[in-house]
Amino acid sequence: MEQQVSEITNLQSMLDAAHSQIRTLEDQLAQQQRVITALSEDRAFREAVIQRAAEGVCVCHNIPTHPFVRFTVWNQRMKEITGYTMKEINARGWYETMYPDPGVQERARQRMERMREGDDLRYEHWEITNAAGAKRLIAISTSVLIAKDNSVHVLGLMHDCTNEERLKQEAVQARIDDLTGVKNRRCFMEHAEILFHLAARQAQPLIVAYIDVDDLKAVNDMLGHGEGDEVLKALGKTLVNSIRRNDVVGRLGGDEFAVVLLNMKPSFAKGFFSSLHERLLKTMRDRGWVTQVSMGVVCFSGSIPDIGDAIKHADTLMYKAKKEGKGKLCFEV
Repeated sequence: MEQQVSEITNLQSMLDAAHSQIRTLEDQLAQQQRVITALSEDRAFREAVIQRAAEGVCVCHNIPTHPFVRFTVWNQRMKEITGYTMKEINARGWYETMYPDPGVQERARQRMERMREGDDLRYEHWEITNAAGAKRLIAISTSVLIAKDNSVHVLGLMHDCTNEERLKQEAVQARIDDLTGVKNRRCFMEHAEILFHLAARQAQPLIVAYIDVDDLKAVNDMLGHGEGDEVLKALGKTLVNSIRRNDVVGRLGGDEFAVVLLNMKPSFAKGFFSSLHERLLKTMRDRGWVTQVSMGVVCFSGSIPDIGDAIKHADTLMYKAKKEGKGKLCFEV
C-alpha cells in the first residue's frame, strides 16, 4: 500500500512538473506571438511610410538580361512620376522606357554599374519620358544597399523638379528682353543699381554708356521689321560678348541700350569703348545695313551720382554724338 502511495506521489510530481513546463512554453509562445505581431505591425508601418512618401522611392538590382534592372520596391509617388506600376516597368524595362535615346540608355546603365560599386548619386538631374510621352526633369539620389545574402541593391529617391525648373526659367525670362536676349529695363536697373552702390561704397570708378541705333526706321521701311529686329539682335549679342561677367547691359526700349561697368579705369575705358563702337559699326557694315550706332559714354570717379542722373547724362552725350553726324562716340571723363 505504501508503495502505491509513493508511486502516486511521484506521478503527481511529474504531472505538476509537466504542467509547469507547458505553462512556460505557453508563455514563451505568447511572447513570440507578440514579437511577430509587433514586427508585422512595424513592417506595415514602414511600408505605409514608403507608400505615402512625397518623393519617389524605389529599390532595384541589376540583372544580366532585359530589362537589366528589376524593382522590388516602387511607391505610389513613383507611379505618379513615371505613369507606370512596378509590374509594368519591370516588364518594359526602366532604361528603354524612361530614356528612349539609346545613348542616354547606355550612360544610365554605366551609371548603375558605378552605383553598384559604391558611387552614390546625389540630386543628379536626368530627363525621363513618362507613360503619357511627356518629358520630365527628375532629380535622382541613390544609395547602395547590401542584403544579408550579400546581394547588392540600389535605393533610389526621385524628385520631379519639372515645374520648379519651368518656374525658374519663366522668372529668368521675365527679366530678359525677348528679342535681343539682354536684360530688360527693369532687370538692368536693378543690376545697375547694385553696381552704383558698390562704386560709391568702395570708391571705384563707374562707366555708363548709352547706345542708340541710327536710321533703324530706314531698315524697317526698306527691308521689313524682321530685318530691323536682326539689327537689334546683332547689337545686343555684340554688347553681351564684349562686357565682363560682372558688368551689365540692357535694352531700355526701342533701339536704345545701356551698359554699366564697375572698376574700369577711365584711361582704359576710352580705348575699350572706341573698340566696341568700331565693332558695332563693322557689324552693321558687314550685314549691309544702312544703320550706324551713336554712343555716349561718361566716367564717374570719386563722387557717384544717382543712377537716373548718370543714365540721363550718358543719354545727353549720345544725342550730342548724333548731332555730330551719327555713328559717333562722345566720351567724357
